[in-house]
Amino acid sequence: MTCEICCIRDAVFHIKQIVGKEEIELHLCQSCAAVRGINTINENEDFSIGELLNNLMDIKSGLKKGPVKTVCPKCKFTFDKFKKTGRLGCSECFTVFSKQIRVLMHKMFGSISHKGKYPLKLQAYKMYVDDIQSLKIKLDEALEREDYEEAAVLRDKIKVMQEKVGGR
Repeated sequence: MTCEICCIRDAVFHIKQIVGKEEIELHLCQSCAAVRGINTINENEDFSIGELLNNLMDIKSGLKKGPVKTVCPKCKFTFDKFKKTGRLGCSECFTVFSKQIRVLMHKMFGSISHKGKYPLKLQAYKMYVDDIQSLKIKLDEALEREDYEEAAVLRDKIKVMQEKVGGR
């Protein structure tokens, strides 16, 4: 079996990752494995399971076809170093690595935007604010269509909800 990265040398590392019902297999030669942080026992480099799994998912998703060479011009931090440490070097790093970070976030969390959590006491308030906002959008749409009867109903609903929330 040949290496799935270089397609030249024989694969000596056979890696299988199972997440739920999805199974990912990767077959690598010695040199392609070494570039991705996978070492034999005789080598003195560190072996990180997290890095191995990240590299496996990157290779299969097409994010990474070799080591990422992007370097932050301000602090000289690399994306590979970010993946190992989980921390960025400076404020400029997020801008430099934004595309890779977004792909990584989407892969890890299923979304690139953080919705956040609210304390239980504020959830009801947030729900009212969101409802008011959606009603305002519907009111604007009704006014655009010149549907003044619906607009009046929506205006009254907004007024009642704003009184409940506290006059906003």
